[in-house]
Amino acid sequence: MCINKLSEETCKNMNRSTIGRAVRGVLAQAKIERRLICGLYQAIVYLQENVDDALLCLLPETRPGDVTAHMQTVLLQAYCYENCIPVITVDSGKRLAELCGISSNTKDGATCACAVITRDQNIPWDENGDPPLSPGEKTLSDFYECTIEEFPRPVIALPV
Repeated sequence: MCINKLSEETCKNMNRSTIGRAVRGVLAQAKIERRLICGLYQAIVYLQENVDDALLCLLPETRPGDVTAHMQTVLLQAYCYENCIPVITVDSGKRLAELCGISSNTKDGATCACAVITRDQNIPWDENGDPPLSPGEKTLSDFYECTIEEFPRPVIALPV
């Protein structure tokens, strides 16, 4: 099992109101460092070849009635779970696209169906065999571990 369940005390003391800001910071840093894969197809292709290099997967809530998107999301979540990749659900594909730097010329704007943050290839894995995480990435990973058994899964509101 790849989930290291954090102590109840650690989870109880986690400030959930800061998770949206942590997502924004992690996306900004990953974008600068070219460690951000955006789009469902691009993420799947990347994960097929580099599954051990994925640190986090961000998925927006699926719209009611969009069966295809829902099934793709469920399959990607299962794949990530099987490969020990934390999945965090966010409230808006449109806002996720903005934070990823995806622009569109349409009046409705762009949406992002998936964002995968990859590890920095220049930093070696730690002595426990875990990938290196920035403080923001660690916060998101801890949040995932603290909420793994919550149903329905928590949805993070992305800040403006």
